[in-house]
Amino acid sequence: LSMFLLALLVFVVASRYLSLDPDVYFPEQKEVYISHTAFLLMHIIGSMLAILIGPFQFLQKIRTGRLLNLHRWLGRIYLLSVLVGGFGGLYMAQFAYGSLVTQLGFGGLGLLWLFTGWMAYILIRNKDIERHREWMTRNYALTFAGVMLRLWMPTFVMLGIDFTDGYIVTAWLCWVPNLFVAQWLINRRRVGERDLNDY
Repeated sequence: LSMFLLALLVFVVASRYLSLDPDVYFPEQKEVYISHTAFLLMHIIGSMLAILIGPFQFLQKIRTGRLLNLHRWLGRIYLLSVLVGGFGGLYMAQFAYGSLVTQLGFGGLGLLWLFTGWMAYILIRNKDIERHREWMTRNYALTFAGVMLRLWMPTFVMLGIDFTDGYIVTAWLCWVPNLFVAQWLINRRRVGERDLNDY
């Protein structure tokens, strides 16, 4: 529930960008956003849909039984959103505010977001459900970077850390720990299933 509420909050905050009003843009990036509006919108719309759909895909009730078709259709929309948002984000990463370190951080996020989505797609096409679920867990951990970005930046501001320095760090901090948490969850699930099979 908390994951969904945070995702919903980011969805609402990001929706301001759809107005195309330059006054709502990130001030340091206003000129960049105006010059590359199409790719910015690709990233925002794709990310907004993915971040909102993602939590539902992990609900047991949707993954089985009568709602399985809903899970499949939401999955298609989710992965298409990742594709659009990922390419938009990867393009925009080259203009990221701060430094080359920031650009590499967001660029790495974009590449891994697309790669994990591709792996999840290939595995479900091959009917490898368990590994598909693992890669989707990694993928949504990267999708959730949109939430963590908006949690870390206000935290740094409250701590009195320089905005630029905070933004450079956040370009990595918003997604690298997420992947470690995702892998920990995957490993824990593997151990649990192995223990069940031992009985």
